[in-house]
Amino acid sequence: MPKLMTHHQAPPVTLASAVEEFLADCCLQNLSPTTIEWYRYALQPFVRFASARSETDVDSVTEATVRAFLSEKRAQVQPRRVNHYRQAIDLLYRWLIAEGRTENNPAARFPKLREPRRLVHAFNEGEVEALLAQPDTRTFLGLRDHVFMLTLLDSGIRLSEVLGLQLLDLDLPGNTMRVLGKGNKERMVALSVVMENHLRRYLVRREVALAGIGREDSTWVFPNQSGGRAEGKGYQNRLKRYGKAAGITRVRVSPHTFRHTFSLWYVRNGGSPFHLEKILGHSSLDMSRRYCELADVDFLDSQRQFSPLTMADLGTRGRRRLR
Repeated sequence: MPKLMTHHQAPPVTLASAVEEFLADCCLQNLSPTTIEWYRYALQPFVRFASARSETDVDSVTEATVRAFLSEKRAQVQPRRVNHYRQAIDLLYRWLIAEGRTENNPAARFPKLREPRRLVHAFNEGEVEALLAQPDTRTFLGLRDHVFMLTLLDSGIRLSEVLGLQLLDLDLPGNTMRVLGKGNKERMVALSVVMENHLRRYLVRREVALAGIGREDSTWVFPNQSGGRAEGKGYQNRLKRYGKAAGITRVRVSPHTFRHTFSLWYVRNGGSPFHLEKILGHSSLDMSRRYCELADVDFLDSQRQFSPLTMADLGTRGRRRLR
């Protein structure tokens, strides 16, 4: 027989409402829209899964349900995506515990799956040249896309970071720009002299184009067609079209591939992984090391070139025979 709820007892917290409250709190904490959408994407399937097992309240969710959900996802997606689901559920329940809404975290005991460490391919020089040749720079939108790609290649910043650039973030005399990264952390990123020149010419055309549609007040460096903030999906689709027109099939044409390319070329030219960590806005050196793995072939060449046997000409002198 179900217990009667006294006036001292709070009504049970439904899992669906808990997710919405968690996401609203993320907004109050000023987390990025991309992060919040990622949480929603990861948590909504879990809400549906638990509800199908009649576990609609926060306290009714069991470890068995979390295990079954992650097992189902493990058969559908890669370990990295499974870890995303596990992390989102864990964060939700950590927040609920901190808010005093529950005492148990059914995801706490599940370890992170080991993810395969795969080398991510970057563009070669010919592919970069082919991509940059695709936008029609006689039009403003074509020039915008051209300079957009140059910015990704010159700095290695993320898609969300380049789309969030505003005019006040640019310091062209100082060859730097201010970038708002993950967790709303600001950092300064250098601009090459070549990039500065491209931006100066582009900004003149940008001003004229925006005046033509009555949007002189737009502050976005790379605005959409109506002068507002551009959406990431639109730029991703445009890059895919440019990649198809350029005949690039060896690698995925995406903003993140530009980030990989910057990292690879940076390491190839002697850049420090410690500096790379700061440039890319990573919170740990582990991620920078992984980017450095993109240059494994170059490390093999360096090993051959700088081996003690090569440098000291050892092993090529006359050998003595055993007696």
